[in-house]
Amino acid sequence: MKNKLLSFPSLLLLSVLLAMGCGKDEKKSAAPVTDFSFKEEFDSVSKAVARGWVIANNSKPIGTMSWMQGYFYVSLYHGLSPGKFGGPQNYPATGGFGDNNPSYSGADFILTTSECGSGVANCSNWLISPEVMLRDGDEFSFYTRTFVNPAVGADRLQVRVNILSNDADVGTADSTVGGFTNLLLDINPNLLTEGEGSYPGEWKQYTVKISGMSVPRKSRIGFRYFVPNGGPQGQNGLGVAIDKFSFSSF
Repeated sequence: MKNKLLSFPSLLLLSVLLAMGCGKDEKKSAAPVTDFSFKEEFDSVSKAVARGWVIANNSKPIGTMSWMQGYFYVSLYHGLSPGKFGGPQNYPATGGFGDNNPSYSGADFILTTSECGSGVANCSNWLISPEVMLRDGDEFSFYTRTFVNPAVGADRLQVRVNILSNDADVGTADSTVGGFTNLLLDINPNLLTEGEGSYPGEWKQYTVKISGMSVPRKSRIGFRYFVPNGGPQGQNGLGVAIDKFSFSSF
């Protein structure tokens, strides 16, 4: 009887120790939550490209400039006076976008202009994010603007996500989108030069929620400067800038 009485506390202690051990094992086996959030302020386009951003200019006919470091000029073909050397040419903008308020973040930004096409062109100039794990409910935001509103040439920007793969393939034609078939945002699809729905002439923030990703997967976000009848001699398009991109993983 004495041995049996002494064994009861021992069994109780053993049970407590086993319970504590199980708790530790559960904590060890809990999978860590990975935060894929990141930011890009485009203070250096070359460094952004080194971090995985991809530029693909599918404008037809293709022009001399694609996405580039933030300064701004307008084409003199768009109803402005000829340059001092005679004939249409580009020149740096003065004031506002060009000098007094060069970026939203206070340092620099990235931009493309109608010079991504040549002559009268269908502009389709892509800026594609690095590979990132995406899932429904994730959000990203960015700031964008054009030179001025009312504008002498209408601009447009699409935001798309690749729901097929994690590559940056957008094809080679001005009409192709590759795997970026999911359109999340279309700024100024009606190519308005002023009024509601037109491209903002001051920095404006847009926030976009990821949808269409039934399961989390590695993918990319694509900005597409998409302006038909654009280019330096076209009716549409001056150029747009992007700044302070921020992706939030939930």
